[in-house]
Amino acid sequence: MRDNGAEGLQTNTVIDDLITSIDSATIWSVLDQAGTQNMMKSALGQAGSLTDFDVIKKRLLASDYVMNFNNGVTFDLSVKTSDTVTAATLSGLVKAGVLFRKMSASPTEKIALEDTSVNSSNDLLQMHFKSDDQRFQALLKSDLFAAVSK
Repeated sequence: MRDNGAEGLQTNTVIDDLITSIDSATIWSVLDQAGTQNMMKSALGQAGSLTDFDVIKKRLLASDYVMNFNNGVTFDLSVKTSDTVTAATLSGLVKAGVLFRKMSASPTEKIALEDTSVNSSNDLLQMHFKSDDQRFQALLKSDLFAAVSK
């Protein structure tokens, strides 16, 4: 235990397994349970208020993402949940969030949202985004990017 009771990597097998699966990527990050819960609440925005997010959030265990800049930009996010039902429920919430955001999105943001897929597999939520360099450059200047990157 360290840093206000947070587990070390040697004893946190969930985080250790996530790191092992992505550590060969150029850009990667892993979030613990609290970080994952905060990230998902922020990412869901108003869609999170469509349901009782507090019931779901305690079942979010950890997350990771990788980015790749070969042949455009790809971003892959995985959220480890406690079970398949939670992963499927979270997938539905994120899909609703994407649809909700599309309603007020700029044309550039709409293209980015179209290039985003959300699925669940077993106990994982998986989100994938791919864009070419030109569209990604335009996205960097959008309100959507500003909201996601804060």
